[in-house]
Amino acid sequence: MKRWLLAAALVVGAACDTQRDAAAPHRTVDPTLRAALATATPTDRLVVIVNYDETVTTSDAMSAAIMNVGSGVIQFNNLDLVAAFATPSEITTISALPAVQGVYANKQLRYSMLHESLPTIHADAVHTLGITGKGVGIAILDSGIDGLYNPDLHYPDHTVQNIKVIANLNDLFTFKGSLQKPAKAANLFVENLPNSETSVGHGTHVAGIAAGLGTASAGYYTGVAPGAKLIGLGTGDVLFIFWALAGFDYILDHQSAYNIQVVNNSWGTSGPFDPKDPINKATKKVHNRGITVVFAAGNDGPDQNTLNPSSVAPWVIGVAAGCKLVSPDRTNSAIHCDDPTGQNRAPMLADFSSRGIPGDKLYHPDITAPGVHIVSTRASTGTVLNADDAPHDFDLTSSCAISQANLPYYTCASGTSMATPHVTGVVALMQEAAGGRLTPDQVATVLTQTARPLPGFAEWEVGAGYVDALAAVNAVRN
Repeated sequence: MKRWLLAAALVVGAACDTQRDAAAPHRTVDPTLRAALATATPTDRLVVIVNYDETVTTSDAMSAAIMNVGSGVIQFNNLDLVAAFATPSEITTISALPAVQGVYANKQLRYSMLHESLPTIHADAVHTLGITGKGVGIAILDSGIDGLYNPDLHYPDHTVQNIKVIANLNDLFTFKGSLQKPAKAANLFVENLPNSETSVGHGTHVAGIAAGLGTASAGYYTGVAPGAKLIGLGTGDVLFIFWALAGFDYILDHQSAYNIQVVNNSWGTSGPFDPKDPINKATKKVHNRGITVVFAAGNDGPDQNTLNPSSVAPWVIGVAAGCKLVSPDRTNSAIHCDDPTGQNRAPMLADFSSRGIPGDKLYHPDITAPGVHIVSTRASTGTVLNADDAPHDFDLTSSCAISQANLPYYTCASGTSMATPHVTGVVALMQEAAGGRLTPDQVATVLTQTARPLPGFAEWEVGAGYVDALAAVNAVRN
């Protein structure tokens, strides 16, 4: 089965030995950008992300310096980054500008359920308390949401905003001498779309896990926080770093308008953690603005040190994928939870779920949630996911067990991409129960302190244990 993680091919560089000061800051070298420059012609223009020290300069000053080099720029409203459209020689000059901390390639990102998984995390018990995430905005930064075809995600009453990237990115840069001011990344979307899902289907599936209404299945496939409101940020068929950053910028611009309290990121990569990486810098800003950031841990397990570095950041919640701890499990999720260590441990952790480093205080998931054979909302335009998961959708005996009546609106997938929105939905439940007063750090603390231990598994594999929605909600209820 295709394991669906929106896995970003983000490359994290190693720092060079440059003296740290305002004129010559400690600069990060992106090996992917180096490789791209090695094959580029002198006249080729590449999209790059420039990370600068916001204590030394401003976005306008940094943009002016880049345009003086001859490159085009796009600014962010809320992030201390600038996108540039530059030739190889211009990139070399930009990297040496005062206050520049690193220049990163605009790497392409790779795109990395419910009836049994809600009881597994005790979310069904939370619903009986009347807590469904009402009033909480959940941002889904993904391939889009089909709120036109699927009633579980209906636009505009449940998916209250649905946006999609516009035009050709290369046409949006502003150069020196232009009569217009530099474009703002958060403004480069088309808003108010009933369907922002073009062809992938991944974002629609993720959104249904977090907050699907269950309308098409008479409540059978209800999401974790059906009372919440969805904000879909569709990045198109192919996700690049720039559009992920633009999505975070949009979220910060519209945080109050939609009461966005949590953002789901079912994408990532492998490699070392670099706090100066543009994605990590952006998620730190989102966290600091009071929005909980949830990330997929990755699907590169079971080996050690395979975590998505965006999930390693201490200000985000990294989610590992587990099997459904209910009996009977009609979806037979345990088939992907054999213990690869030979210790014959119980089938609790997915074999593909990325692991951290034993004993390391940073490199570990924070928590585990259901991520195997998850049935959730199908996009009418989600040809990629629909085709890939068809064998499991129609297997009524050993896999996802979707009835013929529900097949038109639901499909089945596995991955930490699917585990992540379970936790995102729990965050919404917690915020409703607490009257919206929880900080991201408080959310993370409660989630990990109330998690159910997984006997025989270590923190570097499963984090604090299995998420428990009921225990977390009870811990924060007013």
